[in-house]
Amino acid sequence: MHPKVAHVKPSINHENTRMHRPPILFICIASIWSCSTPTTSTSGHSDADTLHVVASRLFESRTYEDFLEPLARPAVIQWYNASELSNPALQEALGMADGVLMTGGADIHPERYGHAADTARCGAIDMERDRIESELLRAVDSLHLPCLGVCRGLQFMNVHNGGTLHAHLPDVLGTDAHRAGVQGNSRDTLHVVNADAGFMGVGPAVSSDVVSHHHQGIDRLGEGLEVWAQAPDGLAEGIRRKDTIAYPCYVGVQWHPERSPAAQPLVEPVGNYFIGAMQLN
Repeated sequence: MHPKVAHVKPSINHENTRMHRPPILFICIASIWSCSTPTTSTSGHSDADTLHVVASRLFESRTYEDFLEPLARPAVIQWYNASELSNPALQEALGMADGVLMTGGADIHPERYGHAADTARCGAIDMERDRIESELLRAVDSLHLPCLGVCRGLQFMNVHNGGTLHAHLPDVLGTDAHRAGVQGNSRDTLHVVNADAGFMGVGPAVSSDVVSHHHQGIDRLGEGLEVWAQAPDGLAEGIRRKDTIAYPCYVGVQWHPERSPAAQPLVEPVGNYFIGAMQLN
């Protein structure tokens, strides 16, 4: 049985959804640097030319940085790796943040969505990552920061909003197609994703070749979320908040735009949408 996915036709207008965060007093920004020095794509720019992005975890491969930094130019991105910050430093980073990036990674502990017994169907579980990402999404909820979730990031968005996951997709779909790998690259699976509603300026309906690498996926959709993209097998591949006024950019994608073939309708537009929302924020 394939997972059921609702078909929706959302639309968004940045001109009508620009958000203004309340001012926050920063007493000791320097403490962030003492815990984990944020990295920038270049130096010598004024703050007006800089986007401050808190990522749940960054990796030596720099795939996320290499994907988003060219899309942000001429602005530069100053990165904060939440996994390397103390909690006080993380709170100060979130106070400065223009956006939050929820990156890929290990499985979410199934106890968080009421399926503790499913640990047997999981791979590696990172409970500290779960804690950090809960903190990030609470800040997004409070400050209405633009937020992009990738792979695990989409899954955690769903769980954070009361949704559940399929612990192991082959049990449901009868195939491991979403992480089976392709010749010469055992990490990734190239497949089609369909967006069935006008969104991010790529609609009203598009298909895109994208890269995935996951064995879990959305089962029950979280409260307040809607699906805007799916795989041909029915798996939810793109979600966002229904309330696009309070949350003009709360978007999750199950695929990896940072590793997908360039010049695809659902690759660069994902990054551009996130960048544009931060610039308007």
